[in-house]
Amino acid sequence: MCSVKSFITFDFPFQTDFIKAEFEAIHTKNSANLPERSTTATRLILTSNYWFTHVARHFSAMLGLSILVSLLINGVGNQVSLYLLGLIIATLISFPILYLFHYRPNYNALFLPKVEIVKEVQERKQLEQLEKCKQAQLSNFSLALIFYVFDKTTGINSLTATDQHAGLLMQLYGVDKGSLKKNLELILGKKQKLPPRKATEIRNRFNEAYTFFEHLNFANGIKILKELEGRFHF
Repeated sequence: MCSVKSFITFDFPFQTDFIKAEFEAIHTKNSANLPERSTTATRLILTSNYWFTHVARHFSAMLGLSILVSLLINGVGNQVSLYLLGLIIATLISFPILYLFHYRPNYNALFLPKVEIVKEVQERKQLEQLEKCKQAQLSNFSLALIFYVFDKTTGINSLTATDQHAGLLMQLYGVDKGSLKKNLELILGKKQKLPPRKATEIRNRFNEAYTFFEHLNFANGIKILKELEGRFHF
C-alpha cells in the first residue's frame, strides 16, 4: 500500500535512497563498458529517466486509471468520437497543470538538489579510492630501483637514463615520465654527496625496494640493490 500511495502521489522519484540506488546502478553498469565515464554523464541519464520514464509512466497510469473509472461508471455507448475528443481535451488540460504545479517544481526543488548531492558523494568515493591506490603504490624512485635490479639480474643490462627507457617505464608503471627519467639519472649517473634530507628520502626508498624483494624471497635482487646503495654518498 505504501508503494502504491508513493506512486500515486509521485513522491518516490524524490526519495534520497531511490535516487542513490538508481544513480549507483546506472553508473556501475555504464562504467563497466566505459571506465572513463564521468558522474556528469550518469546525472544526465538520471534526469532523462525522470522525464521520459517516471513522469511518462505516472501520467500514463493516472490517465489510464481515469479512463477506466469513467468507462466503468458511464460507458461509451455510441459516442466513441465524442469520448475520444473529451479524452484528448482532458489530456491537454491535465498534463500542463501537473507539469507546472507538480512535476517541474519538485524536479527543481527536490530531485535535482538530491541528484547533485549523490553525484558529489560518488565523486568523493572515487577520489578516496584513487588516493588509496596512490598510497599503496611504491614511490617512483622505488619503482625505478626495482626495474634496475630486474635489468641486472636478467642480464639485459640495457637500462639508460633516456627518454626512451623512461617512456618504457611509464608504460609499465603508469607514472610520470619526467620523474622516472630523473630517478634513472640519479640511479645510473655519477654519485654525489646528497643533502641530509635527500639522503633520508633515498634510504627510505631503498627500504621500500628491499621489502619488495624480501617478500619475493629474491636474494640476488637484494644483493644487487645493496651494491647500488653502497655507491651512494649518504
